[in-house]
Amino acid sequence: MPRLLSAALALMLLPLPTLAMSSDDTTPLPPQVKADAEAIAASLLKVQRTNVELSCPKAVENARYGLETMLEVGAKNVAGGYLDAAKFEAMATPMRGLLPQITDADCEGATDAKRDFYQCMSSDYNHVLACAKAHLQ
Repeated sequence: MPRLLSAALALMLLPLPTLAMSSDDTTPLPPQVKADAEAIAASLLKVQRTNVELSCPKAVENARYGLETMLEVGAKNVAGGYLDAAKFEAMATPMRGLLPQITDADCEGATDAKRDFYQCMSSDYNHVLACAKAHLQ
């Protein structure tokens, strides 16, 4: 899972001007837009709810949904010319490899940090990146 974190962080935290401009646009973001985007990114990396009961079905659903959403957004950014396809593929490959590993059985057998990750993901308020950062580094 640590490879997930580094790949996902790289995908999510690309330089904001790169994400917010088309490939032929050189207009920088207004300072407030950039600050707001950075605040949102920072918020996603913080665990919002810590006192949650482990629910493997919910944790697996949330973790898989988070990964799939990041992959979908990355693919749209490639299609829109905001992200280099080779960079996206390098970041997306480890994330795709993790999807089949995130299962109810894996959650039910998890111990230590992996169990903590799944418990964190049992909350709908936590993002997969925040839980991975908090428990799998």
